[in-house]
Amino acid sequence: MEKDKRAYPRSDVSWPVTMITATGTMEGETKNVSTLGAFIHCQEPPDPADNLFLSVKLPAGSPLEVSAKVVWSNFSTPEDTTAPRGIGVRFLW
Repeated sequence: MEKDKRAYPRSDVSWPVTMITATGTMEGETKNVSTLGAFIHCQEPPDPADNLFLSVKLPAGSPLEVSAKVVWSNFSTPEDTTAPRGIGVRFLW
């Protein structure tokens, strides 16, 4: 098994997220999160050039609202892979 090379550990979650982009609003699901970013499962990727405004619905309390930048997408990989379609985002604190 290959060692995870991330500098910050991620926690698996299942939190709905609304992504507000320059061209409109998209819905997705946050699948894992760290202090610096997250993986968001979504049906279509936002434009990678856009900054996003995320409103993450947490299990309790107010939504987490944060700006983010798309840093990668797996939409160009074959659909028969086991990984869910989505994007990796870096939070812009």
